[in-house]
Amino acid sequence: MNLCFTPLLVIFRCLAAMHGTSPPVVETTLNNFCLYNSSVIELEFDEKSGKPVKATYNDIVGPAKEFIKLLCFLGVMYSIVDVTGYAPFGPVDKTGEVMTWVFHPKHLANNFFVAYITQLNLAAGTSGAASTVSLLFGKKTKKVTNNAMLQSTSVSDFWGRRWNQLVHGALKGGVFKPLRKSNFSKELAATATFLASGLIHEYVLAVMCHSYGSGDDYFHHEKHYYGLHLAFFLYNGILIVLEYAFIGTVLHKKICDLSLPSPVLTCMVIGTALPIAHWFTEEYVRHHIYDGLKVGCPMIVQINH
Repeated sequence: MNLCFTPLLVIFRCLAAMHGTSPPVVETTLNNFCLYNSSVIELEFDEKSGKPVKATYNDIVGPAKEFIKLLCFLGVMYSIVDVTGYAPFGPVDKTGEVMTWVFHPKHLANNFFVAYITQLNLAAGTSGAASTVSLLFGKKTKKVTNNAMLQSTSVSDFWGRRWNQLVHGALKGGVFKPLRKSNFSKELAATATFLASGLIHEYVLAVMCHSYGSGDDYFHHEKHYYGLHLAFFLYNGILIVLEYAFIGTVLHKKICDLSLPSPVLTCMVIGTALPIAHWFTEEYVRHHIYDGLKVGCPMIVQINH
């Protein structure tokens, strides 16, 4: 998966460099520029000195500990999957009208379960990579994920500050900022950014689901259905645009005045996309991509005699 994403990150970082929309300190020196663009995980720069922040012992060991902790947690989740499959709350009949099952509690719970496994895999992978980069480069890295599934307080908070900040930073510099710099509206720039994200994920899925070889050595996958990832990200782009329009309205002010607890806000945010979360996760399940990721996790499995 990383081999698919890395060239794409380079492309969007190049677009940012071409339009002058890279993070400000990145282009102050050639050293900063090379360090920023050569690192898989984004490095942290000191805005005052304009230099990359040196990694401390905790910057190296902390992500390594996080990686081990998340790996064990994933082991628990995959142990459940080993018994129940990716629908631990029970199967849902999807043969009827869409509206009769898309909001079914079992469907929503199953979607949350698989989406949370996605978050854990992303967090574990990037934590391990961050520790390795800090060890090799001696530089501090930015945190890629921040518990979006359980702590987001708005749709923009979910995508802009908590979920996969690595891709977010590349798309912001390579798509959103260049469009805003060209005087396109914030709404159009956001929609184009999510369109680009959808296309990225379609490409990555197509590469991972590609079949190789011939005859007896043919590595066969089930048929890949294009468009679900693109539709998922376009839908979330629309949610961002609606949020832009909603902020500042009378209803928004009244909700703010209620001072709702953070868990309630998180449920509201996650609930906006949870009914169609399977558009993103279903292809990964069908093509056994999650199963491939569980290989290194410490699992409890049933031994058949």
